[in-house]
Amino acid sequence: MEFLTRFSRPISHGLCTLGFAVRAIIKWICRGDANIVKNISGRFLLHAYPGETVITEMWLEGLRIIYQAKVKERNQAVLSGFVDLHRLTSSL
Repeated sequence: MEFLTRFSRPISHGLCTLGFAVRAIIKWICRGDANIVKNISGRFLLHAYPGETVITEMWLEGLRIIYQAKVKERNQAVLSGFVDLHRLTSSL
């Protein structure tokens, strides 16, 4: 059975992109402690293709991290959202 899609080639699943973005947040803001994460919210904006470079930009506003994931090769945002934290790490 052949599936018809609007994409010319396979795409990365949106949850995969979300996973990479949240992983970057946990590494850089939470210093590797995933237990600090209280809530994750994301909005899928565009598709990403396997092999593209996803860059996560993040801003800390109190206990909320606002983030945006962009595909470097196309300079387009593919995901945006926020992550709420229980607390901040002592190093921030």
